[in-house]
Amino acid sequence: MSTLSRRSFLQVSAGSGLAVALGGALGRPASAAERTDYKAIVVGSGFGGSISACRLGQAGVDTLVLERGQEWATDPQKAVFGSQLNYSEKMFWFRNYADWPMVLPFPMTPYAGVMEVSNEKNLNIACGAGLGGGSLVYTCATVAPPQKYFEKLFPADITYQEMASTWYPKVRSVLKPTVMPDDVYGSAPFTHSRVWDQHVAKAGYTSEKLMSMFNWDVLRSELAGTVRPSAIAGEADFGCSDGAKNSLTVNYIPAAKATGKVRFQTMSEVKSIGIGTDGRYRLAVRHLDTAGKTLDTVEYTCDMLFLCAGTLNTNRLLVAARETGALPDLDASVGTGFGDNGDQYAGYSYAGPAGPSQGAPSASTVFVDGEFELPMRVESWQLIEAQGLPIVQTLVMTADLENRAAFGYDKASGTVKLSDWAGKADAAAKSATDWVNKVMHANSDAVPIAVTWPATLTAHPLGGCVLGTSSDLYGRVKGYKGLYALDGSMVPGSVGGANPSFTIAALAERGIADIIAKAG
Repeated sequence: MSTLSRRSFLQVSAGSGLAVALGGALGRPASAAERTDYKAIVVGSGFGGSISACRLGQAGVDTLVLERGQEWATDPQKAVFGSQLNYSEKMFWFRNYADWPMVLPFPMTPYAGVMEVSNEKNLNIACGAGLGGGSLVYTCATVAPPQKYFEKLFPADITYQEMASTWYPKVRSVLKPTVMPDDVYGSAPFTHSRVWDQHVAKAGYTSEKLMSMFNWDVLRSELAGTVRPSAIAGEADFGCSDGAKNSLTVNYIPAAKATGKVRFQTMSEVKSIGIGTDGRYRLAVRHLDTAGKTLDTVEYTCDMLFLCAGTLNTNRLLVAARETGALPDLDASVGTGFGDNGDQYAGYSYAGPAGPSQGAPSASTVFVDGEFELPMRVESWQLIEAQGLPIVQTLVMTADLENRAAFGYDKASGTVKLSDWAGKADAAAKSATDWVNKVMHANSDAVPIAVTWPATLTAHPLGGCVLGTSSDLYGRVKGYKGLYALDGSMVPGSVGGANPSFTIAALAERGIADIIAKAG
C-alpha cells in the first residue's frame, strides 16, 4: 500500500460529514444509501476493538466498527440472556443444541446469541458475540500476570516495566476496577468465597483480593431484592441480565461514540478480507437478522484494517485470506502459537454451610509458584448448579510456556480449524489436580467428590498472530501495510498466569498508541 503521511492518516475520508455520529445508526445494517468506505475499519468490539476504535476516534480518524452480534439491552427484572439454570436460545451463537459444562445438550432454535462455542478437535473454544465482545461474557477479573512469566513469554522489547508503568495503568484509569466490598463478601451468596479463603489459608496460602469489573451497587440492589438476582445467583457466563458487569459498553464504547468519528454497526459479520489493486482493503460483510437470515452481503473498503474479532475469528479471517490467495503475502507463522491460557477447573464438596446460591464475582486469588509441574494462578470461582450445595470451585490458569497448536485451512470445507488439542492440557490438569488435592488434604471438612480433569473448554483462546512473530511488536501484521491485529491473537498462547483481558487491553493501548503516533 502507499505510504500514509500523518496528515492523511488523520484526515477524515470524503463524505464523512454526512454520516457519522454514533448514536443514530447504532446497530442498524447498512442500506444501499449508507457509506461502505472508511479510513479505518475495526472488526470486532471486544477489548482490542473498542480500545482501537476509541483511540482512532480521539485522533480524528473516520472509523467504522463492524460487530457480528447484537447490542444487548439489560433489564432489572427480566432474564435477558438465559443461563445454565434458565435455558434460552439467546445463550448461544447459532447452535442447534447447547454445549457447555454442566449443561445438558438441550435442542434449541439457532439464534444470534451472546456466546459462540466452536467445537474444535478435542477442545471447545468459547467467545463472546455482541457489542462489547468478550466483556459481555467474562467474569470481570482484572489482574496482571507475574513479571517472571510475562517476561518468559513476550519479546524482550515489550518490557514488564513499560506495561506496569504505562499501559496497565492507562487501562485501569478507564475501566476503574475495584475489589469486592466487605458487605458483599460477607453476604450469604458469597459463603463459598469465604470458605475458599479459609481452605487455602489452612493449606498454607495467603489469598489477596481480586480486582474486578463488577458493579457492586447493582449487586447490593440484588441483595436488597429490588432487582432480579443475576450476579449473586451465579449468572456470569452468558452475561448479567441487570447490568451488574461494567462491560465495555459503559466505558470505552461510549468514549468512542463521544468522539463523533466512530460508528458501530452490529449484526454485520465479516466473512472474508482481501486487498484490491489499489492497495485498499476489501471486506465481504454479511448483514443478518437474529435468526441467521442473510439480509444482504456488502463490500466495505478501507485504508486501515484492524482485526479485533477475537483469537478464533481473527485467525479464521487471516488464515483463510492467506490460503485462498486473498492476502498471499501473510507470514507462514500466521495461525500458529495458539494456546488456551492454561485453563483448568477444580472443585470439591465440603461438610459445612452453603449459601442460597453462589455469587458470580471472584473475590480472591493466589499465585502458586515452584510447587507443582506448572506455576498457576488460582481464583475463587462459583458453580451455578450448586445452589444450596456445599461446593468449592476454583478457576486455574497455569503459566504454560510450551503447549501450543495451530489453525489450518481445510480446502474441502473452506473452513479454518484448530489442529488436534489432544494431550496439550495434561500438564495443566495434573498441576491443578495436585494443588486441589493439597488443599483438600489440609481441610478435614473437604469431601473429594470431584477434582480436576483435562479441560475440554477454553474461554481464553490466545495466539495465532503473535507479537514479534506474525506481527511487529505493536500489532502491524507482516506483509501488508495498514493491516493490524490487536486482540487475543497477538498473545503467545498464554499471558503467564492471569485472566487475559487486562493484558490484551494494555497491549491494545500500547499498539494503537504507536500506530497513531507513526501514522500507520
